[in-house]
Amino acid sequence: MVDSSRLEYLLQNVGDIAFKRRVKTIVHGLEIQDQDKILDCSCGEGFYLKIISELSSCQLYGFDCDELVLNRARQELNGSCVRFDQGDIYNLPYQDEEFDKIILSEVLEHLPDDVNALIEVKRVLKPGGILFVTVPNRNYPFLWDPINKTLETFFCTHIKNGFWAGIWNMHTRLYTVNEIVQIAKQVDLEIVSLETLTHYCIPFNHLFLNGMKRLLNTGVLPKTLSEAADKFTYRENKRSWLNPVTFGYMLFNFIDRLNEQISNEKSSVSIAMKAVRAT
Repeated sequence: MVDSSRLEYLLQNVGDIAFKRRVKTIVHGLEIQDQDKILDCSCGEGFYLKIISELSSCQLYGFDCDELVLNRARQELNGSCVRFDQGDIYNLPYQDEEFDKIILSEVLEHLPDDVNALIEVKRVLKPGGILFVTVPNRNYPFLWDPINKTLETFFCTHIKNGFWAGIWNMHTRLYTVNEIVQIAKQVDLEIVSLETLTHYCIPFNHLFLNGMKRLLNTGVLPKTLSEAADKFTYRENKRSWLNPVTFGYMLFNFIDRLNEQISNEKSSVSIAMKAVRAT
């Protein structure tokens, strides 16, 4: 059982309320045990692995195709026992049925062949093992990305790349709930639960956080602001209300409380699917 108060502490520097809700949903949904062997497939900078390593002593693996982001992950998890591998998601460097749990968060929408990627991920999952998938919802909230929502509604188009691409940035597709269900059935996964995440948000939340990330990467923010804004430096954050970043994140968290119970019929930023490989 995950300690919810401990998890909240670890996530105190996460200002993206949609990402924060995905992390909490996945970490609770994985039912983590200390003896588990867990893979974060397309782990990026390794934040899921960082959080799980703080909450358990299970074996952790991070895989990604991008060596640059893997180097950042190695830096952030320096001193941990996480193993990182770089390669092709259609040909994972792992044995059949190797993992007890697998995270596949915000990955399928980037891939030209999502079905075969899912088949390969399933190959390395043990029978009865848990696969947790999240994807961006085709029915996303207007406030999350007003520009693309307007373009799609009135002109049947959207911005594909760059800062103003919003929810579509670097994505080949978005998904409806029915589409992700059909893909799971196609690869013979048993769905345990399916929920939509994050309906209530501030206008342009996604763009605001992308801008904050760019500022962090430049190194121009004062130390107190960067320590409050960087999701990996939660220990250094003094949590002062006088810090504008901390105050802003507290406001975001207040809004996010409205997302505790939303129906799957509402628009949302993400769709979360918990599935198991049939025994």
